[in-house]
Amino acid sequence: MALLFRRTSLVTQVADLLRAEVLRGAWSEWIPSERELSTALHISRNSCRGALGVLRREGLIRPVRGRGARVSPNLDQAGRSSAKRIRSVGVIAPQPLGLMRPRQSLFLDEVRDELFDMGVRIQLHHSPAVYAQHPHRALRKLIETTPHDCWILLLSNDPLQRWFMREGLPCVVAGSVYPGITLPSVDEDYRAACRHAVGRLITLGHRRIAFLNRKSRAAGDLEGEAGFFEGLRPGISSQIVYHDEQRETVARLVRKLFSSPNPPTGLLVANSFCYLSVVTTLAGMRIRIPDEVSLISRDDDPFLAHIIPEPARYLHDPVQFGRKVMLLLRPLLEGDKVRNAPHRLLPRFAEGRSCRAIS
Repeated sequence: MALLFRRTSLVTQVADLLRAEVLRGAWSEWIPSERELSTALHISRNSCRGALGVLRREGLIRPVRGRGARVSPNLDQAGRSSAKRIRSVGVIAPQPLGLMRPRQSLFLDEVRDELFDMGVRIQLHHSPAVYAQHPHRALRKLIETTPHDCWILLLSNDPLQRWFMREGLPCVVAGSVYPGITLPSVDEDYRAACRHAVGRLITLGHRRIAFLNRKSRAAGDLEGEAGFFEGLRPGISSQIVYHDEQRETVARLVRKLFSSPNPPTGLLVANSFCYLSVVTTLAGMRIRIPDEVSLISRDDDPFLAHIIPEPARYLHDPVQFGRKVMLLLRPLLEGDKVRNAPHRLLPRFAEGRSCRAIS
């Protein structure tokens, strides 16, 4: 037997090899033990055990207590079934891929490339109905009409996450999970970023700091809010201003905020599009950045690099994000369990030119 290493999980490669050996009749009744296979292939017994589990689920082998694994007597039927079946991953998103922000489409590109190397199909499902407050019927229909081996939940809300948790379906949340949700997840560490942003502004001498956060308060926004409070120190005046997705709302809130007797000297903005609205509104009020107010954007988007002065912001790596998602997807595709502890990626802070020290 020869093992060809490709850009796939080792368990998948071993399962492919053993499947081919079983189907060609290399073992007429009993297959070698885990110890024998690990020695012959120079791999761990855990990898062999995972590969044998794949063959067992496909019906190619049957474990016999105390004796090992026996080749299935219905090998022809089981072999045809496993050969025809193509594994797949479903992505649930609120909008088509072309309307997503660059970092979302880029991380999905990384996931798609790795799944392609594994021979796994990926399919995007976008429907506002599954993002409603009561998505049960729409989700049930989706799962029954287009079943997948595993799911990726993108920009998911609380009801969507709770439904998947309750149903026990294998999935990965590409984002933060809400309190009480026990699903595997990958997201940027918004809590650490906002805590760092507040600390940065305090170090620069700012004592009046505001945080513009989204009214919808997605799970990541809640994490950021917690980090904002953690970064504050005694004697610092702070406030959180909530906005919707309309630029007119953001402009009105900014005008009100900076028309007050004691306006903030430091401003943390959660959303990069909101940051653009803030900058243009301040320009209309003839408030200079960073001379009169320092700004930090929690999020990043390519267009921010073209704003003058260049914003201080937190940079995200969509390729690294995609690889983290794949670390959770691979075992789920093999039928294994993964830890539900959230995986957080620490973004890199870019100084920009939108902050300055004050006396």
